[in-house]
Amino acid sequence: MFEFLFKYPIGEFRFGELIYTRDWPVSVMGILWVAGGVALAWLAWRRAGILSVSRMLIILCLQLVMWALVLWVMWQPALLIKSLRAGENNIAVLLDHSASMTVIDPEITRLQQAQSVLNTPVFAQLGRDYPLRRYVFAADATKVDTFATLPEPQLVTRIGDAVLQVLNASRTTPLGAVVVLSDGSENSGQLDPAQLAEITRFGVPVHVIGIGRELMPEDMELDSVLAPSTTLPGSKLAARIAVRHDGAGVARIRVLDGDALLAVKEMLLPKDAPLSTAWVEFDLNDRGYRELKFELLGSEQEQELRNNTRTQLVNVATEVASVLYVEGEPRWEYKFMRRAVDADKSVRLVSMLRTTTNGLYRQGVDNADELQDGFPATREDLFKYDALVLGNVQAAYFSKVQLQLMQEFVNLRGGSLLFLGGSSALGEGGWANTVLNDVLPVKLPSTGHSFHRIQAQAILTPRGQRESWLKFSEQPAENIKQWQALPMLADYQDVGVLKPAASALINVKVQNKEQPLLVTQSYGRGHAAVFATGGSWRWQMSMPLSDQHHEFFWRQVMRGLVTEVSKPVEFAATSTEEGIRIRATLRDKSFQPQRDLQVSAVVTTPTGDTENISLKPLADQLGTYAANLKANQSGTFFIDMVARRAGDVVSNARTAVHHDQGGAEYFSLRQNRSLLTQLATVTGGQYWTTDELAGLPEAIRFSPSGITEQQTKSIWDMPINFLLLLVLKSSEWVLRRRWGII
Repeated sequence: MFEFLFKYPIGEFRFGELIYTRDWPVSVMGILWVAGGVALAWLAWRRAGILSVSRMLIILCLQLVMWALVLWVMWQPALLIKSLRAGENNIAVLLDHSASMTVIDPEITRLQQAQSVLNTPVFAQLGRDYPLRRYVFAADATKVDTFATLPEPQLVTRIGDAVLQVLNASRTTPLGAVVVLSDGSENSGQLDPAQLAEITRFGVPVHVIGIGRELMPEDMELDSVLAPSTTLPGSKLAARIAVRHDGAGVARIRVLDGDALLAVKEMLLPKDAPLSTAWVEFDLNDRGYRELKFELLGSEQEQELRNNTRTQLVNVATEVASVLYVEGEPRWEYKFMRRAVDADKSVRLVSMLRTTTNGLYRQGVDNADELQDGFPATREDLFKYDALVLGNVQAAYFSKVQLQLMQEFVNLRGGSLLFLGGSSALGEGGWANTVLNDVLPVKLPSTGHSFHRIQAQAILTPRGQRESWLKFSEQPAENIKQWQALPMLADYQDVGVLKPAASALINVKVQNKEQPLLVTQSYGRGHAAVFATGGSWRWQMSMPLSDQHHEFFWRQVMRGLVTEVSKPVEFAATSTEEGIRIRATLRDKSFQPQRDLQVSAVVTTPTGDTENISLKPLADQLGTYAANLKANQSGTFFIDMVARRAGDVVSNARTAVHHDQGGAEYFSLRQNRSLLTQLATVTGGQYWTTDELAGLPEAIRFSPSGITEQQTKSIWDMPINFLLLLVLKSSEWVLRRRWGII
């Protein structure tokens, strides 16, 4: 019907350019239409008494439209068509044969679906009009003679790389378009704006045919697991679990350390949320690298179970962390804190207690020389500690050099700093006037008398309720109940206003009003916190002797201070689809970058084989050395690093990483339509479903690339033009008859 009325198929109008074959200027058409409109309006005005104004306007509008249509036909409009010349342009067809295309979705594999599409009349027509260059791709594009027999599926998908490879190979031949059949499971992370811009510069439209379903109601996928990479023995860990799903249901998460079951978590999956998250908590006691397996137990209808398991390594530290605690006077808080932390063999609490003006009482030192001269006065002496706790001590007790060292301890060394409350602490101790004012997570009040010896109740904030180290129970309601049952603190201190990056984890309730008590924030490479009381000892004194809430709190606080602290040697490995990235950052005792080192490593594979590699320095990051390792097997790789200078060993370290070769192909299984559409849109192509391919040959025919031919097709004589003139004039005549003016 369209072609009968408009003379040509709809594609001619979609891709053609409107031109006028008359040499007359288009502006003259506009002038004539305006002039005719004025004449018609004048005639209508002369007959103003015959018809009402509204009816006269209707007649005038019909006449103006007819006059415009007559002028448009007089200018003899035409379509300028640029189309590919048949037989002289290649069409590249790329078939994704990565492992994700072998997934059954829902009755046959995606690869079989794509092969059936390639056998449709659409591609038969393309083959008659243009030479087809056939490619299969996963990591790279490989030219093939037929899609009937394919090589073994590969364990990585790089859509952008494959398209670029084909475009580069076709520079010397006319290429009209690229057609990609894929599920969009791009897992290299390289199809970014930069690569899309590089593809677009070729000027060749990429048409994409999406394979696979966008929704898979029967499938549940363990989308991600986020857990600390390091911890201390006996710590309570919290892992954030994300489950992808397309319908309501119930999922169970199991956490396993080998054969030992650490935790089980049941998740309710709502109907309208494609991604649901939950926290799973568990304890780790054995030291060393623990290979934790997170398993999703979902629906019995699931066909693909390889996306229900993820493995993550957690390093349960073997070394003992050191915390330096400076206290300005003997007080109960000092006594009970030391008693709580002494039982934790993973943390060494070294304390300096000021007993008199010049007297110090040291506890927890390794030898008689440690802290013999008081608080450290050099980077090397202070930076050997992982965390620093300042009790009821005035800022004036320290020299300007020592205050600056504390700032560098947090900012450069990446250590943790905790301020406690007291009559000579925080604002009362003059800390707002020191270089540590920037480190503090609060803006201390300018007025005095901020310390109050008034009992007050500690209350967890909503943010604090989510922190695993502040949980007395894994059940949220029970945890809040136990916090509410704690005795009141002996005192509290006003801390002022929180800084923008700070978070309050515990508040104190005084006279039905709450104010911050425990506040934390990141600063530089480290963290700073304020616990604005010196009276948590009442949690021990006012509870039964067997109660462990006070001990648990301070052990967890100390572990939280030292767990994520930077080390002089930071050695880590990251698993990628290409292999394993190895990175070492080496600093001296003052945390200055170490240069001119020869860094090597021995890699032990999951099968027990070893390989020696060299780490090269990064030019833009002093003290950092890196290497890439090709890994063709799954499992845990152990890597031992040695750094030498002039043959002498400077430092060594060990790390481990779990590598899952090709595992990414079975995650994010749903068709990634947004990525495929983006690739098509930016290149001037189109996204097609398997059910709407009839328009593909026509879209390729009008491709702007390759060898094209130009045609001019007149449209002034389209039947629709004369039909419109007839309808307009007939409508005017009918209205005139009806209104009695004929």
